[in-house]
Amino acid sequence: MIRNYYNEQWKDVVFDDKIATFEKYKISNYGRMLNCKGENEVLVKESFINGYQTLPLKQELNKKSTSRYVHKLVAEHFLEKGEGIYVIHLNYDKLDNKVENLKWATKKEKEEHQFSNPDYINRPKKRTYSKLTESQVRLIKRKINDPNRRTRMKMIAKQFGISEMQLYRIKSGENWGSVTDY
Repeated sequence: MIRNYYNEQWKDVVFDDKIATFEKYKISNYGRMLNCKGENEVLVKESFINGYQTLPLKQELNKKSTSRYVHKLVAEHFLEKGEGIYVIHLNYDKLDNKVENLKWATKKEKEEHQFSNPDYINRPKKRTYSKLTESQVRLIKRKINDPNRRTRMKMIAKQFGISEMQLYRIKSGENWGSVTDY
């Protein structure tokens, strides 16, 4: 016997034609899944792809494994279908599959939502493949373009642990051309 949460509702999951007919599941408005294949209904063990909870299934034609995103199944069964084909998590938590946290969105809405994610905004600005950070490049550009500069390029390069050629590329804008305010 599964213990229900407050105000939890269960619905039988309706799959598309590609999924095997013996796959019987129930889904709740809290994002929980029940396996109804046997005599007893059992909570489905969580599995994840790219941080999203998924439901592993078998295909009808070739019996190969496939999966469906749980948040999309919750939206299909509990939310009124809007214009969009994407489902977004309003609080940016990929594991929170409650119906109140989900919303149908168009591609444009989904992208705007992703770019307003605090994790995206607060991500480090350093390029992982680079020896320099943006702030170091700003400092280098200030030093290179200073009309009263007395330090040779070779010394500036040594100071930052890069080659002289790299400095000339930064100066010409070939490298780090995106850094303009210095």
